[in-house]
Amino acid sequence: MRRAEFALVSGAQGQEQMMDVLSNNLANVNTPGFRKDRVAFRTYLPHREYLHRTPSERPGFNLTPYGSFPTPWGMAGSDIPHSGVDRIYVRHDEGEFQSTGNPLDVALSGKGYLTVRTPGGTLLTRNGHLTVDGQGRLSTHEGYPVLGTDGKEIHLPPGADNIRIDSAGKVFSGEKMAGQLAIGFPAKGLESLTKVGNGLFFSPGGLVRGDAHVMAGGVEGSNVKGTSEMVRMIQGMRTYQTDLQALHTLNSLTSRTVNDMTIIA
Repeated sequence: MRRAEFALVSGAQGQEQMMDVLSNNLANVNTPGFRKDRVAFRTYLPHREYLHRTPSERPGFNLTPYGSFPTPWGMAGSDIPHSGVDRIYVRHDEGEFQSTGNPLDVALSGKGYLTVRTPGGTLLTRNGHLTVDGQGRLSTHEGYPVLGTDGKEIHLPPGADNIRIDSAGKVFSGEKMAGQLAIGFPAKGLESLTKVGNGLFFSPGGLVRGDAHVMAGGVEGSNVKGTSEMVRMIQGMRTYQTDLQALHTLNSLTSRTVNDMTIIA
């Protein structure tokens, strides 16, 4: 019974983790520049898989943006076939352009991100919903200054009007250029990016110059499709319920077996 129980428990845990991911995706369906997450599962067959794993890879916990969850090796041990979450990864498909009419809003099309200065260092974002803060700096709505190609913050003169941003990312106040948006791209590729919250990404391998077209007057929408996420959530809930129902049936059989053995004895 132990093998079947661990198989069902590991399956239910994986579906629970996927539900957390899908819930977060749906919560950000209207967040500009948001990138959805996906869960990858894996089936573990002990006699074939375990011998190819180093000791440090077997037990323990995987850390994710949604907290920690036990790895299949740490949960079930080396002799139980089971399933589990292999990894959680980000889908970097582009979202659709959404017109806002705000001349400070920008969307990027292509391989590139806006670079912003934060207390944690220089980070990347595709959320182009920008504003001018109290210090005259072009910044995100969270208050992080947007950087220019010279690596400095972009300042606009007091009372600036007729602000516009062209397709090359040059920021103008009237006829005077205030700066040019720095478009960065992770040096080690998109797979190296780490989510840090508020639509921001950290690139551990540094940045190179990105290649993206700037579209002003609107933002890039989230790449989450609400309908498809709801379908995935319903499927995950049904699978979760099936696992729990099967586990309940298995426990009932175990209980009956123990009682019958007691009566026979």
